[in-house]
Amino acid sequence: MKNKQVLALSATVLATLAMGATTLTANAATTYQRSKITKVAAKAYYAQRQTGKTYQLKGTTKKATLKANHALKNYTKATWTATKKTKLTQNGKQYLYYYVKSSKNGASGWVNSKYLAVGRNFQATTATSTSVTKLAVAKAGKYYSLNGSNAYVKFSHGVALNSDATYTQSQQRYVYKAGKKYLYYYVTSADGKATGWVWHGYLKAATDSSVTTTGTVNNTTTTEKFSESNKTTNETGNSDSNNTESNNSGLNIVKRSTFLQNLDDNQTYAPGVYIEGQLYTNIHYVVDEYNHQSLFGDHDGKTVDTGYGPWDTIFLANGDVLSDVDTFYSTSAPIDGFNPMQGTSDKATYTWQQYHAPGYTYTEWQFNVVTKKWDQGRVLRIYTD
Repeated sequence: MKNKQVLALSATVLATLAMGATTLTANAATTYQRSKITKVAAKAYYAQRQTGKTYQLKGTTKKATLKANHALKNYTKATWTATKKTKLTQNGKQYLYYYVKSSKNGASGWVNSKYLAVGRNFQATTATSTSVTKLAVAKAGKYYSLNGSNAYVKFSHGVALNSDATYTQSQQRYVYKAGKKYLYYYVTSADGKATGWVWHGYLKAATDSSVTTTGTVNNTTTTEKFSESNKTTNETGNSDSNNTESNNSGLNIVKRSTFLQNLDDNQTYAPGVYIEGQLYTNIHYVVDEYNHQSLFGDHDGKTVDTGYGPWDTIFLANGDVLSDVDTFYSTSAPIDGFNPMQGTSDKATYTWQQYHAPGYTYTEWQFNVVTKKWDQGRVLRIYTD
């Protein structure tokens, strides 16, 4: 009897210990080895999955832990901006994490890069006035109220367009969704009772011959190819478009905004561009059945989606120069005859990125304000994460 009691007691103690061990294992935080946290140039991303979370990162490089603080499913219509990165290692596997902040409400944390895709999401440009244009409905769609700010725009009160009505366009702006850019018009119905923002592809020029129409508003319009001469104009990155020194330098310079606007106007750029080390020719926009606008081009004998995002670096394949504020992009080196500061009082630091094809590298040049020449700098690798 006594032996049975001892055995029973021993069994109880062992069971209790086993339960305690299980509880300790379940409650123990997963630990990682962490690389040094480094800053990265601010870059926009969006959550491409409903799953995934952001985390608080604590601990040391040898023993780091993650604690969930936000679910990505609550931020599918917002932009995450990454400013830092680190790599976490566990059981020989390495994971790239970004420190991100949401445009929706400022939520922040560390997130596994696999849950993110490059590009802005539900952000917009400032509305600009346009010449008053009369438009008719091209296909079924809705107009919306756009609320919030450019950093976090919200669609509300969607109302179906009236196929029998005529609308007047007075403003336009771009809205980014899932890394793609969409042109929206602000329209008012003929009776003045309906107003809102509508994707431009739902509208077309009114057929009334007395109405003055401007531009192409229907994506079904036949694509027009433009030549290098009417695509790229002698513009500089500053506001003085009559910069005679830059014109006399012999460079053919075009602003990025002008380049993309021409593509928005259903034109094709035949010479092509380099995006992340790959050459794509016959560049043009394609809008799918979900109104997603993607930049397509010919590559390896096929017409494919280039995967271009608003912040991706692109280089014109024919050696012309693409300008973006204070940076110039080209497959050619700068020439000393080109002075980007001529005719402007800007104190910007001008940079020239000379792409080396094929590959993922470029040489960075800096404009020397003393010698008025371009100083050659480092050879860098194009960031493709």
